[in-house]
Amino acid sequence: MKPHQYDFKEAAYHRLKREQAFQNVFDFPDFVEMRPVIREAVQTIARQGVDHPVLPVQVERLTIELERQLERETRKYQSQGGVYPNQKNELGNLTRLYTRLLQAISQRPIIDQEIEDIIYAVNQTRLSLSKLPPLVGSGKLYEDGHDRELQPHTFYYLIAQHLVRPYLIDQAGAMVPQNVNKEGRQLVARLTVYAYRDWDAYLTHQYDEQHNIKNRRGLTSREYYNQLETNELKYVDHAYADVLADCFTDFTHLVVPNYLDHVDIMTTNLDELFRHAPLLRIKFGQLVDQHFLVDDQGHEHVLDAPVKDIRQKYQYYREHFS
Repeated sequence: MKPHQYDFKEAAYHRLKREQAFQNVFDFPDFVEMRPVIREAVQTIARQGVDHPVLPVQVERLTIELERQLERETRKYQSQGGVYPNQKNELGNLTRLYTRLLQAISQRPIIDQEIEDIIYAVNQTRLSLSKLPPLVGSGKLYEDGHDRELQPHTFYYLIAQHLVRPYLIDQAGAMVPQNVNKEGRQLVARLTVYAYRDWDAYLTHQYDEQHNIKNRRGLTSREYYNQLETNELKYVDHAYADVLADCFTDFTHLVVPNYLDHVDIMTTNLDELFRHAPLLRIKFGQLVDQHFLVDDQGHEHVLDAPVKDIRQKYQYYREHFS
């Protein structure tokens, strides 16, 4: 009698059958068209999820984290084909998140065929998650990153430390919340978001919101341009992506290979480097001033020109095409 052999074809067949039975909204053929509406609903959930006024960038940060959580956890459970005992609470939270998503989409003022299709796809995913069979053993849990903070001594932290100087209560003191005024704390919060932001996903947000604006009914030309202007101004801070990248590139050229073999933007201890080469700290500050357009009072002006350009562009559109 031949020993039992693992049938790879049979296993692949059952896996495919299981995955096909699981309906995942992220795999629907027209998900790209659904995404702007879903993203708007996720943003609504993000705003509802905070108990106190926060910066727009913090709401945006939570929105991206919720989107990432939705997709990654859904794909994980789809791939597993079941739920392990230690994942039950996590799966329950995910299912409730889909329920809230359905509620947010259903509150739209107009429910047409497109919205009904989206509601169907989201609900089918929620039902697929709720019907997952139990598995034996232990499974991985999702780890989000929305509570990450700047790591002391690293590139982003020293950028914030340099730019926050005009906002220190005690100029000789450290960059701690008690020694930074409200404007300075908002600056550090923005820089923290920029350090961990997925810039590609962020720009996709902008394109999706533009898509929603272009598909709104009954807008006058002036209202249309006003909404497009608001959208561009909301996302104008993507200018910081280039500024931070260019500043890091120039700094890397300054220290590699003369001082270090490489620089990691998230982990390299630059304060230790500056202790051994004090002149580099001065050059680092000069690079920050140059790239962030820092004035004599120490305030950065990265967005001044982009904001001016956007306002002038749409003023021209309103005057000549309304």
